[in-house]
Amino acid sequence: MRFSMLVLVLFTLFVGAIGISFSQEGIHLDILSKLLIPFIDLLHKDSKNFFNYYEFLTNATFSVSLTFWGIFIASFFYKSVYSYLKNLNLLNLFEKSFLQKNVADNFQNIIYNWSYNHGYIDVFYEKYLIASIRRLVKFNSFFDKKRIDGITNGIGITSFFLGEAIKYVGGGRIASYILFFILDILIFLVILLLHRNK
Repeated sequence: MRFSMLVLVLFTLFVGAIGISFSQEGIHLDILSKLLIPFIDLLHKDSKNFFNYYEFLTNATFSVSLTFWGIFIASFFYKSVYSYLKNLNLLNLFEKSFLQKNVADNFQNIIYNWSYNHGYIDVFYEKYLIASIRRLVKFNSFFDKKRIDGITNGIGITSFFLGEAIKYVGGGRIASYILFFILDILIFLVILLLHRNK
């Protein structure tokens, strides 16, 4: 697992430098390559831009310190079995001034067991995502069965009865069918014109 993470770190570190020219003259690249090319070309001989190290350090200090703080906290919870510093316990340095060690150990065990059993994501995943999707699916199924299928079945039954009524009223001649068809078109056009005038 460590080897795969190291490989990913190498690709992450050199993603902007591998296979990308520092001079941007005459290169027509896709959008991803344009994003990976640095805006300030430090190695170009006519470059008048300078790299602002103060801004870089102020921006990088917070993220790097946050990362080291996370590593420091994780070292308390997830101790390596194969570590050569196995007997070195950093909590021994603070043991004399730390009076409530049992409470801290219980709290540490609770957090460790909670994170080890995926409690941090599974409960929220089940409660918010899965439950809301199930409610949406139930509503969609109800709406589809009762409303959409009801409209389709209603139109089918209505057209069947209207067809039978027209057949008995018209006497089965083509001229009467054409008359009913033209009347239906005229009624539709009148409704459409009245709707546009509003």
